[in-house]
Amino acid sequence: MKKISLVLVFVLSACQNNPPPTLSPIATLAWQKTRVIKALDVLRDTTIDAEAQVPPLVSTDDARKVIQAHESILKVMDSSDWATFAQGTLAELMKNLPTQTQVLLSPYLALTNTLISIGMEMMK
Repeated sequence: MKKISLVLVFVLSACQNNPPPTLSPIATLAWQKTRVIKALDVLRDTTIDAEAQVPPLVSTDDARKVIQAHESILKVMDSSDWATFAQGTLAELMKNLPTQTQVLLSPYLALTNTLISIGMEMMK
């Protein structure tokens, strides 16, 4: 029963698409950046878990590429062009991964790119 409750809480919190209306524009952008960071964390964690499977679903080298992209994006999150850098980094990451890994990670990359695009709209 606890698992069902936990899943329900997660699903309901994930459905919140808009920041709270009382946030300032700067806080709203920070709220969106946090969503991007969480999506990047899911991408990284999924890759690490896939690499830990027996047999591995992702090579250690590919997992390393994802982790390095994750770290690079986090380092620029406070810059003004973080969204452009993040999208470029993720596009370059996809080009450098084998097809099997691309297919496995594509839903997570799509989610992250969507959230980055929303962040770009908020910066306008």
